Amino acid sequence: MKVICEGNDTIDVSTIRVIRDGKRIAVGVKYKKGKQKVSYLAQPRTKYSRRNWPKSVEVIVNELEDLSKSPDTSIEQVVKLTAWALGYLQAKLDINSHASVQGLARLCWYWPLGQIPKDEQVKFRAGLSANEIEKIARRGIYKQAIEALMLETYGTVDKFKWWLRDYGRNMPAVFGKRMRLCQDTAAELINSVAEQYGIDLGNLKSSSAFFKSERTIGSGNQSVYLYYYQWDRENAASNGLNVWECKIGKAERSLQARLKEQATDPENFRLGLHIQTDNPKIEKTIHDFLKKRGKHRDESLRTEWFLTNPNEVERIYKRI
Repeated sequence: MKVICEGNDTIDVSTIRVIRDGKRIAVGVKYKKGKQKVSYLAQPRTKYSRRNWPKSVEVIVNELEDLSKSPDTSIEQVVKLTAWALGYLQAKLDINSHASVQGLARLCWYWPLGQIPKDEQVKFRAGLSANEIEKIARRGIYKQAIEALMLETYGTVDKFKWWLRDYGRNMPAVFGKRMRLCQDTAAELINSVAEQYGIDLGNLKSSSAFFKSERTIGSGNQSVYLYYYQWDRENAASNGLNVWECKIGKAERSLQARLKEQATDPENFRLGLHIQTDNPKIEKTIHDFLKKRGKHRDESLRTEWFLTNPNEVERIYKRI
């Protein structure tokens, strides 16, 4: 078993000395002649992981220290570790073992959002060839492992809805590529989990929806838009609130095409405000206004969701 350092260097887990550092993890390697080399593990790869980095560091440090003391730890236990899921361990998986199913699912699941793991990257971490990866991904227990990860990671309806929003309307295709699944299988999995949370997504592959704006202002050939989901507005109202989660984005070409990519639930999707403009930079200005007011939903994996409403954003636009 190996520890993966920057530059894809690897170090035997039995030879490491973990050096604690709040920003990154270093491993010291002792050579026979008494010399020591210090190598750093990669730093967090996304804004989301940076927010959780101090906690992740502590977990990974403890796991690596335990492994250095017990290098004969079973692969079945290794693939359950945070260090494995985040890509800091290299191990050879047996295609016929259950660990290969769990390992491939976790590697793909925890891959940075918006990226697709390449065959050579998976091979480097797990020792699986492209043919072996394909065989594992076709197994029924592989799909079960992914569904279990979905339920484990997004244990509440709200968290699952945030995940849906982050992927957008074309999520079966994007999620399928990331997890090594065909689009239809990915759509089945997403719908299955959604049903367990009482969410009806309908046909995820449909793209015929047309989204009419509740209010259109301004003039120009480009768009800054605000959309939300009706369930969030109703939930806010039931709690006596007049703000709820809204996404504020921009579209430099077709607004409808952009929205079709993002709307995970057309029945509840609402285009609350459409600002026509020739200056799409006003999107960032609106973001900055709301951030200063403490309304940014920074726990989202993306950066464009805010606790606001269409009227407030229109007032900000008029101030601009």
